[in-house]
Amino acid sequence: MVTSLRRKRAVLPAGEEAGSASLADEILDEILPEEIDWRQLVRSYPKSTLTLAAVAGFLLGRSRGRKLIHDVTQFVADSVDEGLNEFLGREPR
Repeated sequence: MVTSLRRKRAVLPAGEEAGSASLADEILDEILPEEIDWRQLVRSYPKSTLTLAAVAGFLLGRSRGRKLIHDVTQFVADSVDEGLNEFLGREPR
């Protein structure tokens, strides 16, 4: 999943700036069905979505915290390695 997120570029709706898409946007766009406009839901129900995100984060942290930390650390290390290789003009290992 990490490599597919890295390769996939978010298609921004008209009017949004190019730098406004984040990794969280890409993940939510990939996970949720296309029929669900999660951005509009967050604008309409900010307190409810924040509560839901906090509960989901707590439950994920309790059940899979070590795995998540490992995966995030690996993703960051791979991104830094990729960026350094690109900067130095080297081929990836």
